[in-house]
Amino acid sequence: MEIKIVVLLGAWIKQSPYTREDIGVILKVSQNTISSWCNGKTYPSVPQLMKLCQLLNVKFEDIYKLREEES
Repeated sequence: MEIKIVVLLGAWIKQSPYTREDIGVILKVSQNTISSWCNGKTYPSVPQLMKLCQLLNVKFEDIYKLREEES
């Protein structure tokens, strides 16, 4: 079994009053960084993740979920 991380950040941003650009400005990161976070290529640091959760009014578990897959 392989464990994969399912990233739901993009969906939460779309439901929020913030755009990706707004979040980039607030967290002082580029649009490429936000895109990489939404695609699961990279992940925010713990302080950035805490701020994201606060901005989006969600829990960590709402943004990232674990899924087991057959190898």
